[in-house]
Amino acid sequence: MRPPEPNEPVAITIPTKNRPGYLTALLASLAHQSYPHWMLVLNDQSESPCQTVNVINDLLRGIQTLGHEVRIISRGQGWERHQKTMEAVPEHIEFIVRIDDDVVLRPNYLELLLEPFRLLSHTKLAAVGGTIAEPQLAPRDLELCLMRPDWLPQAKEPTWRLQGHPYHQSEVLEVESLLGHSLCYRRSAAMEVGGWAVSGYSAQAHREESDMCARWRAAGYTLVVTTEARAWHLYSPDGGSRQVKKSDAGVHLVSDPAFLTQDEELFRSRLSQLSWPSPELRRYSLLELRRGRSVSRSMRSWWGWLKFQHLRWRSWLSRLIR
Repeated sequence: MRPPEPNEPVAITIPTKNRPGYLTALLASLAHQSYPHWMLVLNDQSESPCQTVNVINDLLRGIQTLGHEVRIISRGQGWERHQKTMEAVPEHIEFIVRIDDDVVLRPNYLELLLEPFRLLSHTKLAAVGGTIAEPQLAPRDLELCLMRPDWLPQAKEPTWRLQGHPYHQSEVLEVESLLGHSLCYRRSAAMEVGGWAVSGYSAQAHREESDMCARWRAAGYTLVVTTEARAWHLYSPDGGSRQVKKSDAGVHLVSDPAFLTQDEELFRSRLSQLSWPSPELRRYSLLELRRGRSVSRSMRSWWGWLKFQHLRWRSWLSRLIR
């Protein structure tokens, strides 16, 4: 698979709907990215065009002044919005970054998200995801987290846990499914498996990216998460395709759950028609990859097992003392 060239242009695609405050934060973080070779496609489904908000208009003009092309479209609803956004990207651009409008990127996010395509050029890599955690979450010990059976996203159980937390370790991990909040994918890989749009998903498109990842896996592609590419998922309470309630206890969905159930049923039905070999998922040290050593290892390590047992014994002793 061809890796991106050092100065290769990439496309940043953002679907947005009635979230001007959150979109402002995302655009500001884009303007400060260390990777300079990108253009922007904004698919605006807002009731009032986002450019009518002064701060958004100023940021878009500033992004253009920095030399980045900006395209604003209004195409597609719900399940087809990402397809229409991809189609608006110039045909010569192969690598496309898909970002939700309530995400804020660290300054080196784009640079680090593209890196695995170069480091793992010997693999058939379709897409790379970063970690998109809520801003109040502190980094965790990846070794300990991987000891939990529900931490890695599987095709049948596309959990948010791996990508929903930051980590102390710098690693690349193979997964069976990626979150759609922010990922970089090959346009050619998306087109090969039929694109993003699948008729039947609701306007909330609950499992749309899970569907795409399952089709990528069935076509023999690899998906990875890089823990160094970090962003914050701010969870806008309204706008977009869903509504949530935010409190100190966490984020809770308040949109009609019937659409999620409908999408889940369609996804399970489509998943049952796909199959692929299930080799053991592997992980790589980013430091070793940068040194030219592409040696993988198992997800669970002896070191992680020892840490896990140590915590269990400490917990048991604490209860015994009490």
